[in-house]
Amino acid sequence: MRRLSLAVAVLALLTLSACSSASEPTEAASETASSSTSPAFPVAGDGSIITGGGYVFKGDFAICNKAKCAVPGADGTTQCTCDLLTDEWTLSPIPKNALDTLNSRGTTVSTFTTVNVTQARSVKCQVGQWADCYGALCTPNPDGTATCTCPVSTENPVEWMKYVDSCTGPDVGCSADLQSVAPLFKVDPSLQDFTAAVRQAGDTIPGIPMACPVPTDSTS
Repeated sequence: MRRLSLAVAVLALLTLSACSSASEPTEAASETASSSTSPAFPVAGDGSIITGGGYVFKGDFAICNKAKCAVPGADGTTQCTCDLLTDEWTLSPIPKNALDTLNSRGTTVSTFTTVNVTQARSVKCQVGQWADCYGALCTPNPDGTATCTCPVSTENPVEWMKYVDSCTGPDVGCSADLQSVAPLFKVDPSLQDFTAAVRQAGDTIPGIPMACPVPTDSTS
């Protein structure tokens, strides 16, 4: 979840240059963060909670954690069909005001959340290619989905995770299809920071879906 696409980085810089004061921690928040009774994370003027892994807030965004993706193109990217969520908690590579600006211009960004996978199961993998959609630019579709252009990973993060609807479905094998996934099984503070930031805001989010049994075939 750490990699931010170049396109998003450029758009974020352009957006933030016009409203940098809203994306910086407020003076009050900075003072609060330095006190012994402070919350763990400072809060920006636009309401984004600033963590080491990204910005946490409620917003409108694309989520690709269950997305199926097309055959990669010659440029090493793939088109993934992701969901659009509205007013939900997310961990984002850009702050809320930047994402809101992109949404107003007819595009959006793929971020991270767990609010939409409470009925899913997770599959732990060590082989197979996967799409890294975190931070990808997306085009909303009329049917409530978004088409996101995501790089296909050529680096194995040792362990990664995909979500499936059923542990006996045809897509349960790690090499069964190309899907947007997250390397969350190894130590990564992003998920813990996300959970803690939402708790700091007085709310909670679901955890990672229950894992399927480890497959025993050659595609595991």
